[in-house]
Amino acid sequence: MAVVVQFLVRKFVDSLAEEGAAELPFSSHFYDMRAGLEKAAISSTNADELRECMYELNNLLSQCRMLNNRPIPRSCCFSPSEAWLSNKVKQRVIAMKRRVLQCVHNDDPNGDAAALPEENATTAGFSRWSTSWVEQSRIYGFDQQLAELESRAFRDRSPGRLTGVGIVGMGGIGKTALAQLVFNSPLARRRFFPRIWVCLSRTSCIGKDVRKEVLQSILMALGLEEELILAIDSLGDMELAVHEQLKGKRYLIVFDDVWNVDDWYADIAGHENALSRGEQLQNGLVLALPKERGGIVIVTSRQEQAAEMMVGKGSVYRVKPLADRESAWAIFMDALNKERQPIDLAAINNLKEEILQTCGGLPSMAKAMADIFAKSLTLPASTSSQELKLE
Repeated sequence: MAVVVQFLVRKFVDSLAEEGAAELPFSSHFYDMRAGLEKAAISSTNADELRECMYELNNLLSQCRMLNNRPIPRSCCFSPSEAWLSNKVKQRVIAMKRRVLQCVHNDDPNGDAAALPEENATTAGFSRWSTSWVEQSRIYGFDQQLAELESRAFRDRSPGRLTGVGIVGMGGIGKTALAQLVFNSPLARRRFFPRIWVCLSRTSCIGKDVRKEVLQSILMALGLEEELILAIDSLGDMELAVHEQLKGKRYLIVFDDVWNVDDWYADIAGHENALSRGEQLQNGLVLALPKERGGIVIVTSRQEQAAEMMVGKGSVYRVKPLADRESAWAIFMDALNKERQPIDLAAINNLKEEILQTCGGLPSMAKAMADIFAKSLTLPASTSSQELKLE
């Protein structure tokens, strides 16, 4: 595990070195994280958390690069939507910085986690981000699980209720990939409109109402003007606005990477239209989701209880590690070939059993192993296969 973390840290440091300090958005925060990581001691107590942080941090660095490469408008001013996006990314960078430094300081006997710099109380963000886009040709080994999920999600239901599906499992097992495959399937495209993807996160907003952000994301996906969205103040008015925009539509909504939930998120599938009961109800996401045309709500989460709370215990699907070893090997080789480095296939094949055993049927681990091997191709020839073994 330590080798994986070391590789990911090195990948981040090298990628950051390729960017000029003046060009990269929010560069000071990235350099603060680099300074902390370069001094970090990787141990059994922080390796798992650091590994997860580094996957997300490298992804975030790539997203900041894309933000930096956006064409500059002639007016040299950001549009409201561009300003919104920039602020979101900044919030995520600062949230990730606190998470990384907290992890580093917690394992440093000479460090003081309480001494970490406090950010603005409104600072928040998503330390992980996902979209509905998926490159299906690079997804392996999920055919059977996808068929099982689609049979649950697309089974015929009478109007007046939603179909809720919870996809649960450990990190890196493929929950988001499965949700993306269902979301983009031909059957989903034919049956449901609109289809909306909402990414949630463990790192919630400090001093900010995450519930409003969930509803704002739905309204933005529905094409409502940003000025109108920001003009809606109360949570109840926002729930009503989402309900009115979805009313009469047979929609599909994915809530990806759900972590902390409360009563507001409970029983979103339900059995009848919450606003048509004629009774005074407290705020809840269920109020925003009309049911007269039916539809699907998919929730992905590492926490089974969170998914159960949202869609019901009987609607939870547990993702299993890849049973087909060749699928894990295909993921590894695909990621390795993507690096466009010369490959010693004989040496790689000699380590196949060790690689597959280390991957443990997890697609994300197969990709991480490919990254490690691709990087090792540029190391001195004295590097032995023993140095590539995971601890």
